Amino acid sequence: MLGAGAELVVPGSISNLGSGFDALSVAVQLYLRVRVVELLPGSPGLFESVFAGPPPGGDNRVEAAFRHAAVSLGVPAPGVRVEIQSDIPPRAGLGSSGAATVAGVQLYEGLTSPLPRSRALGLAREVEGHPDNAAASMLGGLALSCVRDDGQVTARAVQWPAELQLVVATPTAGLDTARARAVLPTHIAREDAVFNLQRALLLVRSIETGAYGDLREALRDRWHQPVRAALVPGLHAALALDDPGILGVCLCGSGPSVAALVVDGAETAAGRLTDIYRSLGLTCTIRRLSAHAPLPQESGT
Repeated sequence: MLGAGAELVVPGSISNLGSGFDALSVAVQLYLRVRVVELLPGSPGLFESVFAGPPPGGDNRVEAAFRHAAVSLGVPAPGVRVEIQSDIPPRAGLGSSGAATVAGVQLYEGLTSPLPRSRALGLAREVEGHPDNAAASMLGGLALSCVRDDGQVTARAVQWPAELQLVVATPTAGLDTARARAVLPTHIAREDAVFNLQRALLLVRSIETGAYGDLREALRDRWHQPVRAALVPGLHAALALDDPGILGVCLCGSGPSVAALVVDGAETAAGRLTDIYRSLGLTCTIRRLSAHAPLPQESGT
């Protein structure tokens, strides 16, 4: 059981990766930390939190996921006071809510008993509404997630190559996930479904084998990026970047951040992305991110 002073560290993530909508994500080296300040066994169900730094906008997903797990499993946890600190910017498409949700589930596990990974991911998906960010935050690496008919999540993680970095530009324009999801079509034409399926498979294989010349094509998408471009400043221009040092570009989750995949072209990508936002009269924050390594696969799964 977690005791006073114990700390949970959960990485952020970039989901979708162009063609892999709601199925692919990569854990990145931005972190949310939850430190147990005090256990209160005499006050089951009590959850108190303080934030080291600015509190997140909206609800506290750590607490929401903690309480959801307790209600779903019917096992009360001892009362707890925690301190929460996050390097993951909110409303930026970098998995801040997914990391907080995973932290809440893991905190509940740490105060009660461990869960099978698929069950823990299922609880996180119920809070999040989709599995991909939570899968990356829980498993690390390049995560592939699949929601089964029973609502549980099968997820697998593979190593993201150390030399393949993500240059992420976050413009000064937040975007709520709910708004970005509201513009998505309810139906997809068969040719568009096939288009994305082909490229999502190509994307996984190109990362596994180091065939980085395939990344630009593999990141292309017809499901979500075209309709979200109206909400995301500079997205059209970023996706159209054509430079030998930039292997491909995609929207980070629902945005507004965009990521350029590079090996040796980090400076070039940072400059080109900055120029796009400067031309729109916007500033942006540039982050050069590496992947968070995957956990060992759970035995028997």
